[in-house]
Amino acid sequence: MTTLTTPFRTILDGLKVTLGLIAYRDARVRALLTLAWFHINRTINRFERLVSLWQSGKLPKPRTRGQRAKRQAPTPPKPRLPQGQAWLVRRLQDYRVNGCAGQLQHFLSNTPELQDFLAAAPQANRLLRPVCRMLGITPPIPLPPRVHTPRPARPRKPRRPRPPRPSPPVERTSPPRPPEPSFAQRPLGLRRVPL
Repeated sequence: MTTLTTPFRTILDGLKVTLGLIAYRDARVRALLTLAWFHINRTINRFERLVSLWQSGKLPKPRTRGQRAKRQAPTPPKPRLPQGQAWLVRRLQDYRVNGCAGQLQHFLSNTPELQDFLAAAPQANRLLRPVCRMLGITPPIPLPPRVHTPRPARPRKPRRPRPPRPSPPVERTSPPRPPEPSFAQRPLGLRRVPL
């Protein structure tokens, strides 16, 4: 267990310390780095739990791609980390972050026991992908190309016919009065001729 979890924890704990120092000095990135710090901490804990389950032979079956989790009550949206490649390295431009990224890349590519673990637990590969993306390193097992399978069309229920709209009541109005004739249209006897 220590050959996998101890180096992984050591590298990412070093990254957490670096993020804490940078967040303490620069208030502009403090909220983002706090979010990244908690995400990295959660990744470490989940990784260690998966490794212990794998070594004890109690690893849960991974969900298939089409399988969805049970729907729960809607929760308010949580703040999300950026999704671009190497966003943390580009945002901070700090040599300590680059050092942690290099150490993690070396650990992921040069640990044979890790390859066996990732082959047995694909969920661990999904767990590592966001950390690899934020540091700009290649994940240990690249994502397979996504194949788009169209969903079967759901049969639509026939709509109930709408009741007819009631016609608006017709108001009875008297016929309009004819307009007053203009001066040119008045009969000659009624014209006033100026003197």
